[in-house]
Amino acid sequence: GKRAAMFDHKVLRYVITVAEEGGFTAAARKLRIAQSAISRQVGSLEEELGGRLFLRQKNGIEVTEAGQRFLQHAREILTSMGHARDEISSLLGEPSGSVVIGVPPTAGETLMPELYRICGEKLPAIRLHVRESYSAATYEAVLRKELDMGLVHDPEPLEELLILPLVSEQMHFITHDGWDLPERIPCSWLQDRGLILPDAAFGLRDLLERYAARNSLKLNISAAVNGVSITKAMVASGLGSTVLSKSAITHEASRNILASRPLFPELSWQLCLIMRADRAGNRSFSELHRVMKQVVETLSRQNVW
Repeated sequence: GKRAAMFDHKVLRYVITVAEEGGFTAAARKLRIAQSAISRQVGSLEEELGGRLFLRQKNGIEVTEAGQRFLQHAREILTSMGHARDEISSLLGEPSGSVVIGVPPTAGETLMPELYRICGEKLPAIRLHVRESYSAATYEAVLRKELDMGLVHDPEPLEELLILPLVSEQMHFITHDGWDLPERIPCSWLQDRGLILPDAAFGLRDLLERYAARNSLKLNISAAVNGVSITKAMVASGLGSTVLSKSAITHEASRNILASRPLFPELSWQLCLIMRADRAGNRSFSELHRVMKQVVETLSRQNVW
């Protein structure tokens, strides 16, 4: 009946499209339906709510404060409906649906090609969308439901999160010249040689600062660079050294562009898969976790980690 209009997904989609397109005419064009149909449905909804979502003006529309609040709820409802559909479909049939995953640059380079290959073979109905981002941003995005899952280093435990450890990554000293490197690099090198490292807001920098403090050292930072590819290019050019996991330079090491040795005392961090605890029952997510563990084990046997 009439009171169901507020929760009709079509009406919610109309409201969102009118707001995003800036007017009823543009929304009708995008949705390929008559403008009168959108105006009628939105008008009925406004009547039901008891107020205006949009102010109609000559040059388009203005979203009211109530409209802004309704838009936020509409987007959340449609997202939840999509998740519910994917979750029930995956329980009833083969795992399927869209999964958005946040991946750090280093792990992404190593894991993603193999993960995509296996998913294509074993989980063809899952549509994997990968976004590259650093651990802190991925952690927050998973909590805000902007990402379904994420790969994060040393995540802080939280009741709302399910944290699934994948692999412990040993940190290596990375340099452009591997001829005279000892088997293990003494931690004093972090003070004696110029380092190219990210800003303090990044997990890697925090890990190294704490390691240096434990070993009574001060990091000798010659350049602050917040990007793995630029850092590797600068190290390859002989402008300094850095610290990364061994897997981060797989391609460069195979071409003798960069060399690495583990630090001593040993330093490592744990790569984990995180997702919201309330999504843990999703079969697509659990299947992806299983495949990811399989990929990590394969790469570990190949000595990538």
